[in-house]
Amino acid sequence: MSGLGAIPYQMLHISVGYIRGTIFDFGIFGLLYENTNWINLVILGIGNFVVFYFVFKWFIEKFNLETPGREEFEIEESASVLLKEKNWPAIAEVVIKGLGGKENILSVENCISRLRIDLKDPALVDQVKIKDSGCAGIFFPSANHIHVVFGPHVEFVRHAVDDALKK
Repeated sequence: MSGLGAIPYQMLHISVGYIRGTIFDFGIFGLLYENTNWINLVILGIGNFVVFYFVFKWFIEKFNLETPGREEFEIEESASVLLKEKNWPAIAEVVIKGLGGKENILSVENCISRLRIDLKDPALVDQVKIKDSGCAGIFFPSANHIHVVFGPHVEFVRHAVDDALKK
């Protein structure tokens, strides 16, 4: 789709150069130079957004692809209760046990939506146990590193995990 998108780019005579593809590059190399036809780039971008959105949405739904938030796994009823009650210490306990215990955890960090944990031995991880915490998903981006998705609750879970690890 991206390759086909280059055809109208050429047909519309768009000549916006860039270094890293940032908004600053667009401003410098698109708006400040003459004969770049930058407005065509904006129009083409809007059109591409609409086409890509609907094609990818159709493809994901047609083939029932698991994207973040669409994974299939059963959550224990107690897990949803823990999140509803905002019982962060209990959630942290479940997560730590699922990760193989305190001794298997090297470091814990978080981003906006997930816990990022470095592990000594990934074979000790019990994904079913971690899912009992009420998380939205689990994945291993590398061999000894796991991400546990909690969404907007992640910061509270992180603090509870840190507190539990200090004990």
